[in-house]
Amino acid sequence: MKTLVATLIGPDKTGLVKQLATLIKQHHGSWQASAMSELAGYFAGIVEIRVPEEHRESLSHALGKLPNFQVQLVEGSHQPLQGQTLKLTVTANDRLGIIDEVTDILNQLNISVKTLKTDSHPAPITGIMLFEANSTLTLPHGQTLSDLQSRLEALSDDLVVDIDLI
Repeated sequence: MKTLVATLIGPDKTGLVKQLATLIKQHHGSWQASAMSELAGYFAGIVEIRVPEEHRESLSHALGKLPNFQVQLVEGSHQPLQGQTLKLTVTANDRLGIIDEVTDILNQLNISVKTLKTDSHPAPITGIMLFEANSTLTLPHGQTLSDLQSRLEALSDDLVVDIDLI
């Protein structure tokens, strides 16, 4: 079995995920994990696929023929990171540079980002734009949750940090 990671981007339309799922199944692939979004009228997705070696080439060819899509396919490798897995949620008034500031701290502490989903939306009562980031992280041995939390909270007074162990 081979593990493939496919990234896809193209104009959004109904049925794209179904089309992709059918194509993977037709080529004896198994859909393992994915992250997909509609962003500014485009479908953007990344899919981890396990496929028997003898079907790898036909699946690659079929993915490359998806109309109006840019597709990149790479072979995956399994190098699990060692450490504690946690979920981090950061909420703040929307402003430039929040993700840059947060990821700078994560980088300083050698913390790996496994998943990241962000969104901006108006606050319910005030209508002020809020920024929210939800991520899954790997906290390496030797780092503490309290150090991470205090460094993130020091970024600004309006930043709310929530960390849960998984």
